[in-house]
Amino acid sequence: MKPVLLFFFCCVLILNACTAVEKAGEKYVSDGWSSSDPLSIPYDLRQARFEAGNLVINPSFEDGRRAASKAADNPVLPGWETVGPHVRWTGQKSGDADGREVNSGSHAVKITRHKAGERDEAEGVLSDFLPVIPGNYNFTYHVRLMHIVSHKHRLGVKLYDAVVIKVLFFDGNKRPIEPDTMNPVSNNLIDNSDKSYSFSNYWTIDDFPWTRVRGRSYNYPFSEGDIPDNTRYVRLFLGLKGTGTMWIDDIDYRYSKWNFTALERFRPYFDRQLTLKESIIPTPKSFQQLNDVVYYDDHYSASDLPVIVLPKNPEPAEQTAAKVLQKKIDGMLNNGLTAGKHRAVKTRIVQTGFSINEILGARLIFSIGKNQIYRQVQPDLPLNAIRDQQQGYIIKTVQVGGSHIVFLMGQTPVASYYAAATALQLFAKDSFVYHNATVIDYPDFLGRALAFKKWRNAEELKNDLENIEGMSLYKLNKMYASYKTKNKNWYQPDDLYREGVAEAGKICKKTGVMSLAVMANPYSHFPFEAAAENLNQQLRYTWTHSSPESLDRLKDFLKIGLEAGADTVMLLADDVVPHTGKNRQNYSLYTAEDKQRFINLQNAQAYVINNLKQWLDVDYPGTRLEFCPPWYSNEHIDRGQGKAELYFNELTFQIPPDVAIIWTGPTIRSLSIDMADLYRYRALIGRWPMIWDNTLYARNLETRRYGGYTTYYPGKVRMCNLFEPFDTYRPENFQNFSDGGRIYTNGNAYREILKAKYATVADYEWNTSGYQPELALWKVLCKIFGPACAKELLYFNDAYYGLYDMCMRMEVGGARDTYVKKGQQFLNDLENYLGRISESGCANPALLRELENFRDKQKKRFEKLSRSKQPDLP
Repeated sequence: MKPVLLFFFCCVLILNACTAVEKAGEKYVSDGWSSSDPLSIPYDLRQARFEAGNLVINPSFEDGRRAASKAADNPVLPGWETVGPHVRWTGQKSGDADGREVNSGSHAVKITRHKAGERDEAEGVLSDFLPVIPGNYNFTYHVRLMHIVSHKHRLGVKLYDAVVIKVLFFDGNKRPIEPDTMNPVSNNLIDNSDKSYSFSNYWTIDDFPWTRVRGRSYNYPFSEGDIPDNTRYVRLFLGLKGTGTMWIDDIDYRYSKWNFTALERFRPYFDRQLTLKESIIPTPKSFQQLNDVVYYDDHYSASDLPVIVLPKNPEPAEQTAAKVLQKKIDGMLNNGLTAGKHRAVKTRIVQTGFSINEILGARLIFSIGKNQIYRQVQPDLPLNAIRDQQQGYIIKTVQVGGSHIVFLMGQTPVASYYAAATALQLFAKDSFVYHNATVIDYPDFLGRALAFKKWRNAEELKNDLENIEGMSLYKLNKMYASYKTKNKNWYQPDDLYREGVAEAGKICKKTGVMSLAVMANPYSHFPFEAAAENLNQQLRYTWTHSSPESLDRLKDFLKIGLEAGADTVMLLADDVVPHTGKNRQNYSLYTAEDKQRFINLQNAQAYVINNLKQWLDVDYPGTRLEFCPPWYSNEHIDRGQGKAELYFNELTFQIPPDVAIIWTGPTIRSLSIDMADLYRYRALIGRWPMIWDNTLYARNLETRRYGGYTTYYPGKVRMCNLFEPFDTYRPENFQNFSDGGRIYTNGNAYREILKAKYATVADYEWNTSGYQPELALWKVLCKIFGPACAKELLYFNDAYYGLYDMCMRMEVGGARDTYVKKGQQFLNDLENYLGRISESGCANPALLRELENFRDKQKKRFEKLSRSKQPDLP
């Protein structure tokens, strides 16, 4: 099919889908439909809109023509209207190998403005009317920018609206709708049609390469993408009000999955059998399933049982790989063998002193690393595929006689352990079958970290230490011992902290598959966002930058972890650095001595960082140093009134380039990060930042302030999930934009629900391009609890947030009879699902306690609110 015809055919399909939804909307249109209450709209209509995909006609401007009249330079672009005299339809020039004119295909739109007055309107492209229904929409576009400067030169301001991205709202008669929407945190109206926020706080943009950017009005917890309830059409505008050059391509506007409850999103998986590859956590890069291997039946003798072969002098990680395999195989055999035959069997692990003929009686042999059997068989392994991947591994089976030798070969001993962690998941659950497969795999993020719990007692410590193995089997590889925020004497850690760090270090050293890291915040004795003027003398001089005793105090604290084997130190200056004046982001020095010696905060912190770096390089060589600055998000910088830019400009040239600088994204809990956010922070710090991710609890954080749906959005709270997987908007190849390919996902895996969440984190960080949040969580729940229980857990979740929704509505609008009745039904459902989960025995006691606690909390809330029951409003 010719490209033009193919394009026309695609356009017809999109138009037909849009028309079908538009007609459905006209037939069933209701004043009760609301973006803030997705379930007010029938499921079939929501699903039809979702399946329609991208609503934009001619999204990459491939269809178009030059203006027929010589007097008119603007192009004719189906689906679009050009605005202003400087809009051009540009194309990829023949022989232009770098593809700078377009992002994809053959064409794009280009706008060049050499002059722009303060009152001039923006020039760009305006889409046709796109039919919509109320709800939440994703809006992305690809853009390239050069030499962008504000058109308000006289005022000396940031770009603000120099780059203009708009979603314009219209009613059923195509009349404009006011775009003002309430920001729930500030209780102020914001312009919800303005989607230029990603660029508004740049000062200038010299050269911004082609990349995908998300059109958005603000950050979390604002519900980005919601449209006004009476919207029936939108128009998209992308253009330039400032001076410079802007290229636009590949525009996408579509109904998002955040119009569906967790139960609605997961139902498609309920009756679908997962493939073998889909069941592996984390998802491998390359996976070829082969014929199954039966490794035992009733006719086999003890010599036929599986064998594990290690190198002559195995590294700790290789020994750990053998032990986890042995534990798995022994468990399968001991659970499945008939009484009296090979009971209490223990799989053999051999290193040296054996002949190959001695073990070839075994139907299944696991060969770990370069050992005797590897050298004798000399298997043809695709090692070139992992040659440049330091944590890459190969799994490949070679048949020798009646034996199947599974070679687990990693680039390093730790990588061989990762091969074993994958092989564990290839055993059938209820039979003596190994699902044979060839696997070529390696991670995207090289550093995949989480934290220990802040231990309060020996039981919590024991749980955390036992959990190290589970997290390492998901291929997470670093755990931070975090400071105690509630312990103001941070420099005097209790015996439990010392014991925990020491024991964690021993486990890390013994197993060789997890590394230990330590955090320290020398400002944590201060109150949150304290004013320097209000500090008492004791607080003020507990720790200072210029005092040798203070630096020794910090080093003594860090030595607890370093002596235990920690290979990473994270120095924190977040949230509790005092500020001067009314602006809480005007972080400052707080003692006269520091001000006299260092003048400003950046000089003082650079001195501390350099002192620590020199000490670590001498006494603990190879230790990685990370630093979290006071302005650790773009929103903090925006509120710093210029001080943050000066701080970074003077700090970064004073500290070594290998000191990682922490960044949480455009805000604290950044559910969306795009390259506009990243490039801006990188320009300030002179390196790619290390990502600190706070999103694992963002959507369903139950708090009265600065929460997500659970705090501000009754109706939308139904979208939440107690088992929320890692689910964020991130750039492609995100690992390339985080310092050294390392990422820290804030939180701990102490509770059962969090363990499931971190399994999805591991899935994303290992294979970012293959990650699907719903699939990731579904396979985790199925693997841990079984498919039947996984369904019950999601039904429990649906009832939980249904009850939560009714409680929120009663808190806002009173205990109306409708809310009370619906709430009681959700509570009944909650009890029923919990009972079924308990009776099935699929959930462990710890998870049951967690579910009971959730139920009890909302039950108590609901019953308290129900006491003031009121009749429904007429």
